[in-house]
Amino acid sequence: MKINAPSFILLCTLFLCLGLSSCRHDKPIPPIARMEKYTTVKQYPGKVSAESLAAWEKALPEIQDVRIRSTLDGKQEPALFYASKSSRSKPLLVVLHSWSNTYLQVPSLPFALWAEKYDWAFIQPNYRGIFDNPDAMASDLAIQDIVDAVAYAKEHADIDTTRIYLLGASGGAMTSLVAAGRHPEIWAGVAAWVPVFDIPDWYDFNLYYPHRKYIAQIENALGGKPLPETAAAEEGKKRSPSTYMEQLKDVPILLAHGINDLLVPPSHSIRAFNILAQPQDTISQEQMEYIVKEQAMPESLQGQVANKYFAARDPKVVFSRTSGNASLFLFVGVHDMAYNPTLLWLNDQQKKAPTQQTPSSEE
Repeated sequence: MKINAPSFILLCTLFLCLGLSSCRHDKPIPPIARMEKYTTVKQYPGKVSAESLAAWEKALPEIQDVRIRSTLDGKQEPALFYASKSSRSKPLLVVLHSWSNTYLQVPSLPFALWAEKYDWAFIQPNYRGIFDNPDAMASDLAIQDIVDAVAYAKEHADIDTTRIYLLGASGGAMTSLVAAGRHPEIWAGVAAWVPVFDIPDWYDFNLYYPHRKYIAQIENALGGKPLPETAAAEEGKKRSPSTYMEQLKDVPILLAHGINDLLVPPSHSIRAFNILAQPQDTISQEQMEYIVKEQAMPESLQGQVANKYFAARDPKVVFSRTSGNASLFLFVGVHDMAYNPTLLWLNDQQKKAPTQQTPSSEE
């Protein structure tokens, strides 16, 4: 078959366009650098509780509002999902909304913008929404929603399974630790800022502040007051990181807490760290009580700061310690989370790729 010159030129142009189209999304990934525009969630423009799909779509037009069917009860739960169309195998960043929010929580946007810049995938599942009902608050259904969100991302993007990360603050941090403890095989790193360590203990703490909504929310979720030796208390333990920390010793964990946090005392992160740390690296009960009461570091722990993740614009770290796979950062601040230290730390974490064993041949 003969092809005349115009047709040949047209075919060449078509193949050239197709070739450019297939590779145009594989643009070079820039060197990892701090986001100068963002510091902490508290300093993010607007309210921490702001929710808006329009705001997400304006900042990141490629974001998708998807529905994921639960493999536990069949319900379709919403999630925000982003994955570039590059041909690369890419990290996955799973972000969990905080206690009083849903998957549309706007201050998570900088995490998605990081994903866009560095060719990561991003997903923010609803995992049953605000923690005010039995299906939410780190329930079996909520934890399965997170696992299902990871499966959804792996189905719709080429995910590097050695770099699947989980993060959250407050209730999101609490649920991150529970999800990681129940499914440690998934995660390359988990960042938990100002987490609730034990729900019944935190319920008792909130009783000193009867105006707080969390009292009624915990009772609604657990089916009653989680008083000692009650079914509600047992359910609260089942949903708490305190039950699962032993299963997390092989997973890199970042714990960060403000020493001025009056919503969730820093003792929650310290108790979590003490379970993960080597015995010689734990923080004593006396030291922990001093930190909570005085909102300062005891003399015995002063000057122990060594990290490469916090910079001048980040909260001031007054204590840091790494033991085993756990890192604890105590900072001057309240109930907050910093973007850059979280992302820079996660970027350094990677699971060992599974090795394929060659079967030995018999002689």
